[in-house]
Amino acid sequence: MKNQSIATLSFSLILLIWGASFYKGIETAIDIWLISEIFTHCLFVIPAACYLVFQKRTILCQQSFKPNYWLTLPLIGTLLLYTFGVVGDIRLFMHIATFVSLPLLIWMVIGNQAASKIAFPLYFILFSIPIGEQLIPYLQELTTDIAVPLLELSGVPIYRNGLYLDIPEGRFLVAEACSGISFLIASIVFGHLYAYLSFERRPKQLIFVFISIIVPILANAVRVYGIVLTAHLSDMEYAAGADHIIYGGVFYAIILFLLIVIGERFRDKKITVKAEITKKKNDTTFQYGPLSIILIAMFTLQYFWILSIEHIQKSVVISPPLIQFNTLPYNISKKELVKWKPYFTDADSIQQGNVIIDKNTKVEFFSASYDGYKGELISSINKLYNGSRWTLVQTRPLRLNSSQLVQLTELVSPIGKKRLIIHWYQLGEVSYISKVKIKLKQTFNLLLGEVDRTGLIALSIESDKDNESLLVLFSDVVAHLDSPTQQTAEPK
Repeated sequence: MKNQSIATLSFSLILLIWGASFYKGIETAIDIWLISEIFTHCLFVIPAACYLVFQKRTILCQQSFKPNYWLTLPLIGTLLLYTFGVVGDIRLFMHIATFVSLPLLIWMVIGNQAASKIAFPLYFILFSIPIGEQLIPYLQELTTDIAVPLLELSGVPIYRNGLYLDIPEGRFLVAEACSGISFLIASIVFGHLYAYLSFERRPKQLIFVFISIIVPILANAVRVYGIVLTAHLSDMEYAAGADHIIYGGVFYAIILFLLIVIGERFRDKKITVKAEITKKKNDTTFQYGPLSIILIAMFTLQYFWILSIEHIQKSVVISPPLIQFNTLPYNISKKELVKWKPYFTDADSIQQGNVIIDKNTKVEFFSASYDGYKGELISSINKLYNGSRWTLVQTRPLRLNSSQLVQLTELVSPIGKKRLIIHWYQLGEVSYISKVKIKLKQTFNLLLGEVDRTGLIALSIESDKDNESLLVLFSDVVAHLDSPTQQTAEPK
């Protein structure tokens, strides 16, 4: 009874400390769980993990709770990562730190012996991290790569243009919703949980997890193949509208059912929890004092560090735009861009319009400047182009005027119109083309108490002519820009 009270008190204190210290990571994660259908399953992960721990309560209460102070080091690492994420508004870092810290805290408090009895529930908590959207472009490509050969083998005349699939009856786009990311992530979570509950031997568990990863990828490609084939055979009467979403849902349900059938066929039927219970008496008392002091000191230092950085950010004064387009020796027409339509929210200064080279030639420009407090330059919300109007063909680095390094992006519209965009980012007087590098550098500076202005500069033109002549136009415009950028952080 005493051990059970100690265990209950321990878990209650851990959850209280964790919730108070990582509240922003928890809050933003819950927002994503509620909004994004990809991560809806995350709402059930921690309750499921708690239930799995509850199932082991008898065994757990028989263990000696001996704090593992060595875990202070990785826990400090999660606190640093969380601070880095909060300061730079890098939610991925915040969420990783938040949901890695919880099992670490539990492990640290109850010790190795007790933690080994609930190893899987602690590991399962990691599936609360809303991560995986980064795989969408790769899954779109992979799905298309598999579906197109299947359609060709079936005798369907097909032409592939990026992610667009043209057949005589119409055109299909392998959009983000067709990537199968929702089903893939849910299948991976299900595969881990089912393997833990159904198999005792580790090889069987690993094999089933592997199956739960491969099957949804292949199944999604077959689903896309089936949709296009059905539309071809029915002259676009079926599977060409919203009904293909319904077909997809039914198809995924069938695949999930097949995974369960496969698992049940090889399931270990004689799994028992009671077999692990021992009569060993707990002879070690739980050490609250030193552990409490360590945890309170770490979380207090983290809190005041974040508070001091937020105070510095609030004291920033808005400055003029990083780039002045009115210094160009061309006619400038400032108006909102329509065809290209970049979107950068909460910018302190936005400039957009046309640089008129001659009567028949114009280069569209866009810049967004941030002073470090109101908005974020690098954010998943910000878009360089309208994804509903344009499909990415390729993107690659390019050096203009033997000095300025830019990112060249080639786009194509559903009707075959092509567009070139060059862009780069600025942090103070240094330019970047990598989102990751500028974000990490900006956040690192903030941690040291330095606030630098950031911005995006982009030029675009419809590419009816050959690309080389258009790149010359870009070079001329960039060469005349009155920019403070004298350095580049990218390798030559």
